[in-house]
Amino acid sequence: MNENAALDLADRDGAPVSEGDTPSADAVLAYLRRHPEMFLEHPEVLDIIELPGPPQSVVSLHHWQLRRWRQRALRQQTTLDQLHQVAADNAEADRLLHHFCEALLGAENRSPASLERCIAETFAVDACRVMPLDELKDEARGLLAGWLANPLPHCGRLHDTVHKALFNDRLPQTGSAALILVPADDNVNPRHIVALGRRLPDGFNPAQGTHFLEQIGELAGAFLGLPADSRGG
Repeated sequence: MNENAALDLADRDGAPVSEGDTPSADAVLAYLRRHPEMFLEHPEVLDIIELPGPPQSVVSLHHWQLRRWRQRALRQQTTLDQLHQVAADNAEADRLLHHFCEALLGAENRSPASLERCIAETFAVDACRVMPLDELKDEARGLLAGWLANPLPHCGRLHDTVHKALFNDRLPQTGSAALILVPADDNVNPRHIVALGRRLPDGFNPAQGTHFLEQIGELAGAFLGLPADSRGG
């Protein structure tokens, strides 16, 4: 097809169609009549075109097979697109962890405040708190007792008391959080809690995976002077 063929498109009044406008049906039909080779040069367009079927009283095996193959191809394309997105998300996670490691290595000291700063500068969070567990008040500790016995990160909304104890006014009450335990080298009693917050209610949600958060916890443990393999689970 001539590379300037697109300029031949016209609307119903015969006026040229400007770039970015949607041509009318008549303009498209007129264009196809002038360029019958279009589908030969761009067969990928046929993948999204709905072709008429045979009359309802007629069953065409060939047509039925083609329709099933097309549906199967569309499902496979959707699956492939999802896999590409997962791969892109994993690559972005690896990139962020790499920058996080660089920030930890370049920190002036290995304190909770330095860890908070590295996290805030690397990840898309609205609030971050690294709290020694022995500073957590008894009421909040009691509400977290079940989670403290489980080394996996927790994602979702927090009880008001726990929310205030960890974030105070750094995060709106409607926000969501991810809690990560950083255990001591005895692998039993946790020493710190890393609390990450997002303003969106579903910014951290229970349905999301926690592997990435576990890696952050392991790096946090190593940064604070704990063995990297000290996490339970």
